[in-house]
Amino acid sequence: MDLRLLIFTADDFGLSPALNAAAALAHRQGVLTSASLMPGAPAAGHALALARQLPELCLGVHLTLLQGRALLPPRLIPDLADEAGHFPVNPVAMGWRYFFRPGLLAQIRAELAAQIEAVLQAGLKVWFLNGHLNLHLHPRLLPLVIGLAREYGIPALRLAREEVLTTLALAPDGPLPKLAQGLIFRWLSRRARRLLRAAGLRCNDHLFGLTNDGRMTEGHLLALIPRLKPGVTEIYCHPALSEEAELTRWAPAYRRREELAALLSPRVRQALGRRGVGLTDFRRLAGADRGHSP
Repeated sequence: MDLRLLIFTADDFGLSPALNAAAALAHRQGVLTSASLMPGAPAAGHALALARQLPELCLGVHLTLLQGRALLPPRLIPDLADEAGHFPVNPVAMGWRYFFRPGLLAQIRAELAAQIEAVLQAGLKVWFLNGHLNLHLHPRLLPLVIGLAREYGIPALRLAREEVLTTLALAPDGPLPKLAQGLIFRWLSRRARRLLRAAGLRCNDHLFGLTNDGRMTEGHLLALIPRLKPGVTEIYCHPALSEEAELTRWAPAYRRREELAALLSPRVRQALGRRGVGLTDFRRLAGADRGHSP
């Protein structure tokens, strides 16, 4: 079973018009197969409108509990958001807080359900869930997210199981933080895979974009494609047509225009063809369990 399938996903869909437009362009003219939408983001309405025009784009919800804005009124989730409806910005502090305060889970569930319902109420099908900064794999939150997936008929979740040694071979800067992050999420994904299988949900086997985030450039992808392992790999990226304020606010070092160029690159498409790597998405995995040729 040497089949290699690849999902290209644009995360943070809805964060800005420049990112939304880049995702739409990369889907129409490039190799992008999927986008995960942030329903509370400033340009979420624009993203929803684009998604309705792109029926082949596999849409997911990028569940958000930090570095963003809540959908529910602050009075309903007083322990999650401030009076203006903004989530905390520090992922480590928030992660520990949610771990030691399980009483917050009811508020978290209500907010995440509202985010899913916002996409469904726009008349769109949700095919997968993931979390901003992969928070959906948090030990307290994962069972809740799996429950929501089953309740709303969403067939798949992302696993952040990166082959970190491969990433380090291609991008050796900052080896210790990359190795630590890769090992933590590998452990979380191993546990998650067992729970997903028990729940009858689909997931990817491998992933890139976690430890070299914002740098899925053409050169990086061309070096990565020959190293892909059998199974389903998801590569997530954050392309944009320009560096708008909302984008630089959260990730000023991301090489967004280079990521867009990589998704549009004929060389990337040709490399996939030479290696026999098929493009797919979670919709196809949940249905026919097969991809299509690039």
